[in-house]
Amino acid sequence: MFPLYDESAPRIKKPFLTLSLIFINVLVFLVCILSDDFEAIILNFGLVPEKILQGKCLSTFFSSMFLHADLLHLISNMWFLWLFGDNLEHNLGALRFLIFYLLVGISASLVHILTVSPQEATLPIIGASGAISGVLGGYVVLFPRNKIRAFMMAYFRPYFFSIPAWAYAFFWFFYQLLYAGTPTSIAYTAHIGGFIAGIILVLLFKRKIKRRDYL
Repeated sequence: MFPLYDESAPRIKKPFLTLSLIFINVLVFLVCILSDDFEAIILNFGLVPEKILQGKCLSTFFSSMFLHADLLHLISNMWFLWLFGDNLEHNLGALRFLIFYLLVGISASLVHILTVSPQEATLPIIGASGAISGVLGGYVVLFPRNKIRAFMMAYFRPYFFSIPAWAYAFFWFFYQLLYAGTPTSIAYTAHIGGFIAGIILVLLFKRKIKRRDYL
């Protein structure tokens, strides 16, 4: 189930920070693919759980959030960030949204570090998906009844439909739980950790923000 756009989103001023985060991610990706040794960049700036547990390379909590393995990885993450990040930025404000984004990204990585198998602890993880999972968690708290236009493939046919944000987040979260712990290159536990962190942080901020559902 892939989200296309938010049918209930109002017209708001340009989300400067969300656009800036997307620009930085794209720029970093271009630099990486044009470099002589993309694999070395991933090994040096990706987050390796074993090293973190040894107290090394703590800066990779941040650098790993801006690295992506391929174009599809980048596009899917940036699309989610654009779709859900602009309204969250509008409500939190740019500075608070930046702090939120970094904190949920770090939280996602921490959950992955604590749950990863010893065999996978030496493998670097990269990508903004942990932070963006947190953005989705915050979004669904603030806009649970917003309608998300989405599509899915079934029997080789595309189906388009509208679904409330809370229902979309429910199915998304169930999917992460279903595959968490399976041998895969996707860090599903990081997604789960980021999502829960997003919910908690928005709840902590709720007295300082204007909560509103756009129907």
